[in-house]
Amino acid sequence: MPSLEADHVAAVAIDDLPSLYDGLIKLARSGLGITAFGVQVMDLPPDYTTQSHDEGGSGQQELYVGLRGDGFVLTPEQRLPIGEGRLVRIDPGVDRRLASGPDGVRILCVGSVPGGVYTPPEWTGE
Repeated sequence: MPSLEADHVAAVAIDDLPSLYDGLIKLARSGLGITAFGVQVMDLPPDYTTQSHDEGGSGQQELYVGLRGDGFVLTPEQRLPIGEGRLVRIDPGVDRRLASGPDGVRILCVGSVPGGVYTPPEWTGE
């Protein structure tokens, strides 16, 4: 089996990733040099709700993976639980917000354009 050079592998602790908004968003994509898809970690404090967005402009489908704590992915029609061991997929064009419970929640957010090329949003630093 061929060996991998250091340029082909990256590892980092979540809390050591570059971050935005006082640590609310951890920039996993840029921190690990990922170019094929978007990936961030969100640490929502207790009883916090994000602003709504729908990814209609980007065409991006998103996957939310609960890492710790508990909360919800809120759509206009549903309140989907998200917490440790739970997954939620949301298609582009569906309005969504993330909300934490009384202990906060850590969510891994992964996104890409189905059948398309991923283009990082400007706010991620690239």
